[in-house]
Amino acid sequence: MEPWLWIGGGAAGLVTATVLLIVRARRADKDKQSVMLGATIAGAIGVLGLAVGWLLSSDPGAGRAEALKTGGVASGALIALYALWLNDRRRRTEEDRREIERDRQTVEVARQELERVRAVHDRERVADERFARSVELLGHEADQVRVGALHALVGLARAHPGRTQTVVDVLCSYLRRPFQHKRYGALRDQLAGDDIQPIKEPKKLPGVEDDQTRADDRERQVRLAAQRLIAEILRNAPEEVVCSLDLTGAVLENFALTKCRVETFSATDAEMYAGFTLDAVTFIGTVELTGSHFYGKASFSTSEFHGEVQAAETQFHDDAIFSFIKAFKYVNLESAVFKRAALFDESTIETLNLDLADIGEVLGMQNVELTNPEDRLRLPRGWRAVLDRKGKVLEVRGRTTAERLA
Repeated sequence: MEPWLWIGGGAAGLVTATVLLIVRARRADKDKQSVMLGATIAGAIGVLGLAVGWLLSSDPGAGRAEALKTGGVASGALIALYALWLNDRRRRTEEDRREIERDRQTVEVARQELERVRAVHDRERVADERFARSVELLGHEADQVRVGALHALVGLARAHPGRTQTVVDVLCSYLRRPFQHKRYGALRDQLAGDDIQPIKEPKKLPGVEDDQTRADDRERQVRLAAQRLIAEILRNAPEEVVCSLDLTGAVLENFALTKCRVETFSATDAEMYAGFTLDAVTFIGTVELTGSHFYGKASFSTSEFHGEVQAAETQFHDDAIFSFIKAFKYVNLESAVFKRAALFDESTIETLNLDLADIGEVLGMQNVELTNPEDRLRLPRGWRAVLDRKGKVLEVRGRTTAERLA
């Protein structure tokens, strides 16, 4: 009867395992693993009993030890299957956890991006409001308010580098507004001819001041502030920000840009008073000065011109200094008027066109190197130059206007 006891015990174990599996199917997820462990143990006992009972009943000569060994192998296989199932379950659980973590991170990134976009939108909205308000205040009657608006625009460009060009355009537009000052007329008269004296203002009664003169003085200070702020913006701009300047027809006084980079520069038909300085500036694009008047020294010393320089019919009423420049393209000064010195010493220029130019006192071309072998130098009528094989100017001869009139 012993084999049947083993078979009965094994059957009871399998029935117990089956019941536990049914119960597992109806239990909550958090309890399923413990129920599965119980079902596996019951199933292993059942398999052991059935295997031992079957071997003992089918082969009476088989020893009990051999039957137990075979039954143990069968139940061990079942336990091994449980271990594999458990490992697979853990793997799938880990994958699910990672997937949930990835989804959570995706949602978090999307939330942060949304917050960033919202913050950028808010900053842009505030910047737009500041910009519109500042532009509106540029038309204010009080000069202090206009200067404050200029500084607000510069602060906007500093906080939002992408708006730098727009701010520069607004400042240049302000400088293009028609403006004259009595000191400009006096300077024009002083430099226009040797014998012309500045126009004297009529005497005013003590304590009486011309309202227009005071208004012009205040506006002059605003314009000088705008010029200084343009120079500050360009000098402190990030490396990736390169601006263009449009000062066509502008009236400027002591305008100075140094140690900065400019995309294009246009000052066609402009009037420059009391000095004009563009020293150590790198011009990436074209420089337009056609028809401009310089009532004071004009200096472009040590600047680099990567685009053409167009300055035909420009009038320099004081010294024009182009010394130590590097011009990688055409420099056109055709029909230009140099009332005093035109200095190009120690410069490297591709092509220099001075055809029909009027040289007032001095033409300085010491150690000038002209790099275009096909079209190096064009001089005014009556002038000639001696160049070496490499295009370096050895000597320039001609009669200046002052010598002809002497």
